Amino acid sequence: MKAVARRIAKLENQLEPANRPRPRIRLEIRTLGSKLCLEDATCKGTMCSDGSLLEVVDFKNHNEGPDELTDEELNRWLDGFPIQ
Repeated sequence: MKAVARRIAKLENQLEPANRPRPRIRLEIRTLGSKLCLEDATCKGTMCSDGSLLEVVDFKNHNEGPDELTDEELNRWLDGFPIQ
């Protein structure tokens, strides 16, 4: 029964409109107490088998900069990285 449910979910995902945003899983790595800075941060994007995007963002240790980035700023920055 579980196999049938998985197959139906997969078919439903394939039939949905193409302009639907891709599900994202984001892992942010940073030192506690450090400020978020995009200057020397790195990102690795990987497409998972289920169609979701796994993003691993590694922030370097900074003591200066904004306390937080908005999701919009971070998404705009992440869009510049290739997906593997």
